Amino acid sequence: MTMRISPLAVAMAGVGFGWATLANAQLANDLTIGNPKAMAMANAVTADSTGIDAVHYNPAALTKLKGRQTQIKLITGVMDIRAGFKAPPDYGSSAFGLDDDPVAGENSRTLTPTMYLPGLGGMTDMPLLVAPLAGLSINPPGSKFTFATNVYAPQALGYSRDSDSDPARYEGRRVSLQRITYFSPSVGYEVNDTLSAGLSIGFSHQAMALDTDFRNPGLLTGLLQTLHDTTCVPGAQEIVELVFNVCGGRIGPYDSLANLKLDMQQTLSPSFNLGVLWEPYDWFAWGATYQSESRMHLKGKYRVDYTKDWQGFWSGMQSSVFGAFLSPLFPYGNAEEEHGVATLNMVNPDSFSTGIKVRPFDKWQFNFDLKWTDYSDWNKLEIEFDKELDLLRIAKNFAPNGATDHSIILDRGYQDTWSYAMGMQYDVNDRLQLRAGYEYRPSAIPKDKADALVPIGDANLYGLGLGYQWDKDTVIDLGFNYFVSKQSIKAGTSCNLNCTGIDNLVYNPYAGLDVSTTVKAYVFAMTYRTTF
Repeated sequence: MTMRISPLAVAMAGVGFGWATLANAQLANDLTIGNPKAMAMANAVTADSTGIDAVHYNPAALTKLKGRQTQIKLITGVMDIRAGFKAPPDYGSSAFGLDDDPVAGENSRTLTPTMYLPGLGGMTDMPLLVAPLAGLSINPPGSKFTFATNVYAPQALGYSRDSDSDPARYEGRRVSLQRITYFSPSVGYEVNDTLSAGLSIGFSHQAMALDTDFRNPGLLTGLLQTLHDTTCVPGAQEIVELVFNVCGGRIGPYDSLANLKLDMQQTLSPSFNLGVLWEPYDWFAWGATYQSESRMHLKGKYRVDYTKDWQGFWSGMQSSVFGAFLSPLFPYGNAEEEHGVATLNMVNPDSFSTGIKVRPFDKWQFNFDLKWTDYSDWNKLEIEFDKELDLLRIAKNFAPNGATDHSIILDRGYQDTWSYAMGMQYDVNDRLQLRAGYEYRPSAIPKDKADALVPIGDANLYGLGLGYQWDKDTVIDLGFNYFVSKQSIKAGTSCNLNCTGIDNLVYNPYAGLDVSTTVKAYVFAMTYRTTF
């Protein structure tokens, strides 16, 4: 039975860091750059011009910008995150026969966004998610070089489940993952009339923050609740307290046990983008872009608040004969909260994209892209704490391959992905273009590691938009994205969510439940680009 203690310990340290990788697994990727043309054509723009946002998509395309240009961008969006929890017919066998989970039959929904505001309070709930961004480019007269810099958000994901009764709060009450590139010196070079190359250096701020509650449904907590309810009564309680004291606090499978708050960031996280663009004919172009990995050393604060029952149970256990004998394995139980400094070495994965642009007719253009992302960089994560915590006292003894005195090691098992996108543009006239696109975004998360923290499985992205040449120096672009992902996770199929085995050494807050999730995102952006 002792093996089943460790999931809570691993979870309280680990889920806060596993969520970060989930958040980027195809959801935030490119969705928050906010380039209307790329949005409308579902990111199939590696061989196309995207204005100053070519800094990200393909810096070789910066050579398309002549003279001095500036761009102002406005991006806004709504994310609708839902989860449903249902008890299957055989529910109850995973919790020592208990089947009164208050979460069963409940549904969760949030529309409340969060952003990470460096120096202004960290993770903050926002009434409306709106972000103004800007960039500029300079092509000296007669020069083959074009220089640029841009402010953009390669990743931006955040939500708040602000209700104390939200059934999904055990996998994130509030979550924020954000990467803002605030300075991106870039250069595009026109090798000849048909070939261009480009390089962009990105200096970014990376932040991750989490606030989540914890519970631990399973055989052990079901047994402990049964023992507490049947033995902690007058007459039997005195003997129980002496030999094996479970009367100090009630730890049941459906009880909240603790809350974890985490706030980590790195103010300078460099990376680079390298691109090439070849246009041998007026009707055909090919492009390719490599976006480098970024190795980060995130540092910040953590705080674990334990419930009275958690404290009382372990304090009572230490006072009994059995607890004193095994005291090195157990928490002391006398801490209401633990806090300090945590660090995490993490890699933002590299990616490669290639695509073509074809104009078979005067008014029609078709784009097609393929993209590879190295999500296997997230195979393992290790978080280090500045002290030994109560939870580490359990984890290091019952999961020696996953914990040390001051760290937790998480085996995530993520997979590299290939995705494809296609877009088309119709030129109504010399000034107006209409655009549409579709992108298939397979999840990097294996089916047996799916969860409700950031509930993203395979996803579809649809785009619509238009471009309008206001005058000879000014272009206005509008873009809209609709993103949708749905999952149905049957009981016992994901050991980050609902496994019931006694030897599952990961966090399963909804053990034995069928879980369904839906994420829908609606993103709108507008850019105004002109000369100066």
